[in-house]
Amino acid sequence: MNQKLPDIRKFERRIFQTKNVLTLLLSFSLKLMGAKQVGLVFGTDHTLSDFLPPQKWDRGVLHKFDGRGMYGFLLKIFGKQVFKFKNISPVQLYHTNRYGDETQTEGIISYVLRNHHEFYKKGIKILLIDHQSWESKQIDSAFSNSAFSNSKVDSYDGHVFNSLPKMQINMKIVRQFRSKNFIAAYIPDYGAIVFNTVEGDLLSKSKGSFVHGADLKKRLNILILAIESASLAHLGHAKGQFAAKIIWRKERDLRKTADRLNKKQEQLKVQKKYLMAAGGVTEDQLNMNPLSISNGVYAFMDMVGSSVIREALNPREFFLVLNLCHEIAAENAGRFACRVDNFIGDSVFFQNVAVFDDPKQLCKPDPGERVMLMVCLLASVFNEIHLLKQGRHVLDRERRVVSFIKKHHVDIQFRAGLEQGTALIGPLGSSKRKIVTAIGKAVDTASRLECCGMGGKIHITQNMFNLLEAAVVSRDTGILRNIARGKKNSDWILTREYIPFFEFFEKLFNLDHGVFQKRTHVAYKEFSQENTYVIHCISQTSSPSVCPGI
Repeated sequence: MNQKLPDIRKFERRIFQTKNVLTLLLSFSLKLMGAKQVGLVFGTDHTLSDFLPPQKWDRGVLHKFDGRGMYGFLLKIFGKQVFKFKNISPVQLYHTNRYGDETQTEGIISYVLRNHHEFYKKGIKILLIDHQSWESKQIDSAFSNSAFSNSKVDSYDGHVFNSLPKMQINMKIVRQFRSKNFIAAYIPDYGAIVFNTVEGDLLSKSKGSFVHGADLKKRLNILILAIESASLAHLGHAKGQFAAKIIWRKERDLRKTADRLNKKQEQLKVQKKYLMAAGGVTEDQLNMNPLSISNGVYAFMDMVGSSVIREALNPREFFLVLNLCHEIAAENAGRFACRVDNFIGDSVFFQNVAVFDDPKQLCKPDPGERVMLMVCLLASVFNEIHLLKQGRHVLDRERRVVSFIKKHHVDIQFRAGLEQGTALIGPLGSSKRKIVTAIGKAVDTASRLECCGMGGKIHITQNMFNLLEAAVVSRDTGILRNIARGKKNSDWILTREYIPFFEFFEKLFNLDHGVFQKRTHVAYKEFSQENTYVIHCISQTSSPSVCPGI
């Protein structure tokens, strides 16, 4: 076949300047695919009108033809009449059985016309059928009366080839054209184009793949462009009510598509934000070079007495409780500009590191605000878990957790440890599964602090206590300030230029005075410190103001 491909740009210019849109499409496509014959089928109903909405089609009428040689010339002139006489045209899309039930008619053309909606909703689909996939003896046998034959069908969606389930091929058409192969494609708002016997070895396969797949893709991609252009140019010839209905139909579909895309975009934004908070990473982060970060903030949260709770609850109950708590942790991580590095059994590893900051975030937190954000995140998680235990959380409207606690006489509490310092950040894992995580002394210290911490409290070092005692919430700590402004009765944050952090913390979580407690001689494994502190997070008198649920 011709190696030189026809010029698609020239075709696109000409198609909008000619009245014979379909004739030009046929001649261009015939040369492009190197077929013996090519034909057009328009979709319609009993009125045989063109420009009908595809939803109303119940048949396809063989309309125009082109081909090479004398047979092609005769096909152009007499094809419609001959195929009508031989009862090949029109191709019915449905038929009624003897019980009065409507069923789909077999055959490639009827399949393409019926599945017109896939052109837009599921991707362009071009069908390719080679003679090796049907019984060749049914073509040559003069005595065979079989109407259909099973055939393997490949499809192309503009990107990749896929195999479809076996279809029934109309052997009347195969015998009429003595076909070696077929290619069929949908033409939007018109019908279909069908190629008979693409010559050469363009459709030949080896070990299940097309031998000349790259060349075949190139030609099919050009065919797609030609079909799209011809479809629009053909619609330009519609007049009167037909034209008005087509324009309205497309306008309505475009509006629906636009609305659907806008909703999907909003859903993706929310999902992306959640995934990033819950440990998701971008492609750049997954392929980043490892870095040493000096002022990252790391925290571990772990269930208190998890072995006792596991023994008391059955597996389904335990996983339900744990997943609800993890869900609360992930949601709050996003709200407080932190992220979940990983869920490790009943433990959660949190981070607040510049590498994972939202690029759309207007104000970047300084090292002090990162620590304050992590403290508020952990306190918010503890308070929501407290609500969960009381049956007052929106994630558990059925009060299942309360019933487990009463039934098995257990308590559900978490403790946390927090540290700021140097750690290595980078991708870690196997070639098939990687996470972007932190490793270093600050991470280890946060883990040790959690292990020797107290339920419902955040365990910190003397250095972290000194930092928090000196820290203030002001206009420079925009994330924390905005979180407080979003709560009820937030006048206290609006009327003051700055507030000491512990005072801010008390008001945000409706805590009593004295939110921290000093501990001495704390040691766990290789970690030991003379003085550490725990921060109380849960009010003993009333509900906190920062637990809105999810």
